[in-house]
Amino acid sequence: MYYSVDAIENGTARLIADDGKMVFVPQKDLPAGVLQTDILVHDGKKWQAAPQETLQRKKQAHERLQKILGR
Repeated sequence: MYYSVDAIENGTARLIADDGKMVFVPQKDLPAGVLQTDILVHDGKKWQAAPQETLQRKKQAHERLQKILGR
């Protein structure tokens, strides 16, 4: 399952799972350099960045926005 980084505040990251559940994780447990809107996966032990999924979702969001704006 993928998790989107919704926010990082005061050393805690709020992640939103694909099923809509919210998870709070200490920022120190995330991969270095993770930013808001990045996509992560959890392998049962640690969090890993999913850069290809992040790029794909950002592209899809951009395409939807362009369609809404009629461009």
